[in-house]
Amino acid sequence: MDSKPNKLKLNYKFWIETDTELSVLGEGKWKLLKAIQETGSLKEAVEKMGYTYRKTWESLKNIEEKLGIKLIEKTRGGEKGGYTVLTAKGEKIVEFFDKLYSEAEPHLNSRFEKLIKELNEIIE
Repeated sequence: MDSKPNKLKLNYKFWIETDTELSVLGEGKWKLLKAIQETGSLKEAVEKMGYTYRKTWESLKNIEEKLGIKLIEKTRGGEKGGYTVLTAKGEKIVEFFDKLYSEAEPHLNSRFEKLIKELNEIIE
């Protein structure tokens, strides 16, 4: 092999699934919900994330169906245009993922620091 990889690092994602291993909600939709929270608009959030509107709308409805709760409330048009907000439960889902990453990340990074160092030594 001619090219040598850069130094390796740990990367991971969390997602939530049912006990039958049906994926429900992951990092991408968590970030989308945060973008909706920040912008007040599904359209702006979708553009920010680089997603397509229709597919994202269907995906959010699918997640709501799997969880049995509403995540967003959408208001169409009007004088100032429409807007989208998270429901109280949608906000709690965002808080859950925020907490999951903020609490798990330092632990994972410290725990795997030695292991990653060993892996990088192998490829040197």
